[in-house]
Amino acid sequence: MTSSEISEFKAKVAYMKTWRPQSAVSNRDKMEIYALHKQAVSGDAPQRDPPNLSVSERTNLREWRKKRGLTQAEAKAAYISECDRQIRTYGTAPQPAAANGGGGGGSGSTANARGSGGRSGTQTPTNTPATPAGSSPGGGSLLTPRGIAAIPLLCAAAAESRISYLSRLKSTGRPENGWWRKQEPLCADPGSPLATPESAVLASASKVEELSLLISSEWSGSVPLPPSVVQSFLWPLHNVLLAIWVLLIFICTHIGSGILLCKTTLLGARATGAPLGRIFSEDIGPASLAAQSLCEPHQAVAVRLTGLCLMPYVAQCNACRTVADRAGPVAGGMAYVFLSVMTWWFWLCMLPWFAFSEICTAVMLGWC
Repeated sequence: MTSSEISEFKAKVAYMKTWRPQSAVSNRDKMEIYALHKQAVSGDAPQRDPPNLSVSERTNLREWRKKRGLTQAEAKAAYISECDRQIRTYGTAPQPAAANGGGGGGSGSTANARGSGGRSGTQTPTNTPATPAGSSPGGGSLLTPRGIAAIPLLCAAAAESRISYLSRLKSTGRPENGWWRKQEPLCADPGSPLATPESAVLASASKVEELSLLISSEWSGSVPLPPSVVQSFLWPLHNVLLAIWVLLIFICTHIGSGILLCKTTLLGARATGAPLGRIFSEDIGPASLAAQSLCEPHQAVAVRLTGLCLMPYVAQCNACRTVADRAGPVAGGMAYVFLSVMTWWFWLCMLPWFAFSEICTAVMLGWC
């Protein structure tokens, strides 16, 4: 690397030590930053685990080993690129009057002094609360920061044109560098049973992207059609899968809001750390506004259709917020849970049918 590139790497490391992301931090992105930094500074990780390692230290070492084979120069370049991506994705929280110079939203040994990353977005909707997930008083954790705050970026990705899609695939190169591979569930911890629906969508989209990339690289000579033709066929499916991911986020948020309302009503706000009024103002309200934003004219067709399907959800949120304003948050919470139970068929039958129809339409559009 040139001296200017080394200076850029050092400057990026220094910046990440004080960077404060606006949204909740993904453990996966924390580990990516950590592993790239270790590879850039120390080279390949040792083959064997040193004795007496803690669980977190073993996790760090395992992630570091995944970067084996990268030269330190390549790791530095990858570190800079990954930092820039996370800064764009997360945004930067307003600095307090007296900054303490702590790590950029990291926690524990997985983030240490390298900073961290996430998956919400720089262009978060105006209705998204600035408080990161998990920072509510009493330990309460609402779904809005990780799920709903990512909606604008996912909608922007779904609006990607065919030319832009082909250009991005060309610049991506290898399947392991694919965009979908770097994504993870937003409304549940990765690997948990609650993350299964999102994980299924992400796995399907990753396979579609992997196929697109393999056709233009390893399989370029064995496919009778030009790679751009096959990739153009898969482009509508990519955009529709993004819209389905958005739909899943709203379904998970809706279910999570109902469960949180029940727990707070039965156990009290001290047990959940989320008062009923706060659930309406920071979870249900922003989700309703985000759903309405899907129908705006600048959105992609798949996203606008998703927004139309979510109009009953918007009506439910608005009606329950009105009840909460007039009769109190307890009455509003009971109305929300009651309507959710009464409309189970809409969430478990109608919306999955709509998602399946979108996939079929995307495949037909690809053939046209």
